[in-house]
Amino acid sequence: MALIAGIGALILLVIFMIQNTYAVRVSFLGAHVSLSLAVALLIAAIAGALLMAAAGTARITQLRRTTRRTGRGPRAGPAGSQAKPQS
Repeated sequence: MALIAGIGALILLVIFMIQNTYAVRVSFLGAHVSLSLAVALLIAAIAGALLMAAAGTARITQLRRTTRRTGRGPRAGPAGSQAKPQS
């Protein structure tokens, strides 16, 4: 099912790139380049996804470190717990 969705997304991306072939001028940090609108938008989307993945990874790492430090990890259920002998 995921393969079909991936192929469908790829087809839509190719159609988008074919329909948006005219050149645009892009300026970023003093660099000026002229490229296709579709390529410029694709690069911007990939850069945004990478930034969000980096922020998400940093947050998950922070939460795992805090959980380990406080000792509040996932608890074992009744099947995984050991019975304490009663005195």
